[in-house]
Formats: sequence, C-alpha cells, structure tokens
Amino acid sequence: MSVDWEPRAEKRRTRDGEGPRWDLLREETLERDDYTCQRCGYRQAERGQPERRLEAHVAAHGSPSLDDLDNAMTLCGSCHATLHSDDPAYREVRKDAPMFPVPEAPDSVATMRSDRQHVCQRCQHLADSAMNLAAYQEDGSDYVLCKPCAGALLAAGYDPEDFEVAGELDAESLKRRASDAPVRPALLASRPVRALRPPETAFERFVYDTPLRYLFNPIGLTVLFLVLGVFASFYFF
Repeated sequence: MSVDWEPRAEKRRTRDGEGPRWDLLREETLERDDYTCQRCGYRQAERGQPERRLEAHVAAHGSPSLDDLDNAMTLCGSCHATLHSDDPAYREVRKDAPMFPVPEAPDSVATMRSDRQHVCQRCQHLADSAMNLAAYQEDGSDYVLCKPCAGALLAAGYDPEDFEVAGELDAESLKRRASDAPVRPALLASRPVRALRPPETAFERFVYDTPLRYLFNPIGLTVLFLVLGVFASFYFF
C-alpha cells in the first residue's frame, strides 16, 4: 500500500483547519463575504460550484473563533495557495492565481504570487504590500520589483509591455518614481533586473558616469579596502 506524502491541494482539507467547528466557521465566512474571493474578486455564482472551490483562510495566528470572523477571509483555491507557498501540495494550484490582488483586497491577503515574499529583486527592499510592487517578465520567469526600481528599469529603456502591477500599468507614473531607486542594483540582484538607473543629479553623474564608478561599487570598495589593509600591515608591522 503506497502512501501519498504530498496529496493534491484540491483533494484535501486546507491547512487552516478541519472538523465540524471549522466547517461552521468556513460557511459563516463565505456567507459574510458573499461567496467572493477577497484576493482576486472571483464570485461563486452558485453554492457548491465544483470548478473553483472557495476556502476560508485565517489571516492571524491562533485558533479561529466562531464569535469573531474578522481574521477569516474567503479565498478561491488558487489565491489561497499564494498564501501557503511553503506547502508542496499547492505548487501547481497557485499558478492559476493572478499575479496581483485586486486593489481593494484586504492587507492580510494582498499578497503577490511569488516566492520572493515581497522582496525587490533589484534593490532587496521589503515592501509592505503587493500594491507597492511590480512584476517584470522575461523568458517565462517573473521578477519582483518595488515600484521605484520598476520605474528605474523603464527609464533605462525596458519595454513597458513586460511589466505588470496591481490595477492598470502607468509607465509614466512609475518613471517619475525612478529617482527613489538606487542608481546601482544590489550585489545580489537578479541578472535580468540589474540595469543601472540613469544618473540624474550632478553627484550621481560624477560617481557613476566617470572612472570613479569602478571604485564606488561593492566590488571596487572591497578591493580598495583589501589594498589598504595590505599597505597598512606593511606600514605598521
């Protein structure tokens, strides 16, 4: 007899709860939310519609209470999977969820469909909400960006068609935020989003458009301190 260690998400209970008490909480939550996913806005036309099961997600830690439904949210199975990215049973399910939540989604479920946990892959900034993020697509892969870094890439000549945000994309609005992004990407930035932001101020042009750019970067500074350390060791010892 074989044991299925990773049951398909659509064939098992959600990880948030189970049992009669949980079934009652789920039904109360779905009814309160008018059988509508709070992340993507999908509304189940008829109760029991099989093709897109609605589930209840508890946003806060602790045991859900039948007297307080504030921490419970209605989600479709695909959107629920985006909140349980560490669960292997949800890997195939979450790909059907939209990249971004609807703008009116509650903060507790306003997550991006990504393993990056809202960390910009260019500057490593951690965003509070998916509403402050953009996605860049290249060769079938998605890269998470804060909106200033998305604007920086657009200013550097990237195609606006390759970007996605929650709601409608406004490329010019993103470009206006480019000055808030660092000129140079972080050392561990992903290769497709490593483009430099065009320098704007006199200081930025002096540092990044002159030979000094070879010094004022993580590798250059590391080499500089190594050289200074070698000379200091000979001088003092």
